Amino acid sequence: MSDKINLLFPRNTSGPTIFEKESANEYFNVLKAVLGTSVGSVYIEDFNTRKLKFISENPLLFSGFRAAEVEKMGYNFFRKYAKKEDLEILRRVRTTGLKFFECLSPEEKKVHTITYDFHLKNENSIDVLVNQRITPIELNDDGEISKIACVVSYSLNRTAGNIRIISNTSETYWKYNLFTGKWTEECKITLKIREIEIIRLYLQGLKIEEIAEQLYVSPSTIKFHRSKLFERIGVKNIIEAISYVITNNLI
Repeated sequence: MSDKINLLFPRNTSGPTIFEKESANEYFNVLKAVLGTSVGSVYIEDFNTRKLKFISENPLLFSGFRAAEVEKMGYNFFRKYAKKEDLEILRRVRTTGLKFFECLSPEEKKVHTITYDFHLKNENSIDVLVNQRITPIELNDDGEISKIACVVSYSLNRTAGNIRIISNTSETYWKYNLFTGKWTEECKITLKIREIEIIRLYLQGLKIEEIAEQLYVSPSTIKFHRSKLFERIGVKNIIEAISYVITNNLI
């Protein structure tokens, strides 16, 4: 990898883009509207100006601030309101994480996503553990990232960190170790049809007995498949299983 000082703010931001301006505006207005009805949020970050744009309204995910207030602060919002202990996570994502993309072709950059968790401070409540997923949407003439889209949601993990690079086009993902500073490539687990059905029905809020009825099997059969899934992915309960499945794009 090259020794560029700051991948976040490349000097050359001219040249072709992935989206035409009008199409991008229309796309993200639709995306904002969709996320406005859910528990998530989305924004675009310009690496050249450090500005955040197209923020969908969800104060609960931004320390109680409205979208316009966060836009005024730009990326400094995260420097100010991220929990002090988690600032190193953001720094690693902004250096080591984004430098990982230097190994990828322009086409590959478009289909890879960095996902990570950190706490945001909230003066009127407890700190909120959020998950952010950033994907490049615009490159400059040198193929460097100039804009990213970020989807924000409540984290399904218990702790901060969990830096991964994932892609729906690959059977593997990359996991970053904050202690060693190294990436390791790991194989994605392929869920069995029955496991997918069970997870899907859990996501719909069904209980074991209701899932069994839907699938025309006994509750003990559901428990058997569930325990085997827990064993395969290394989790202890259904909440952790759902978190693992969603985080790793297994369904």
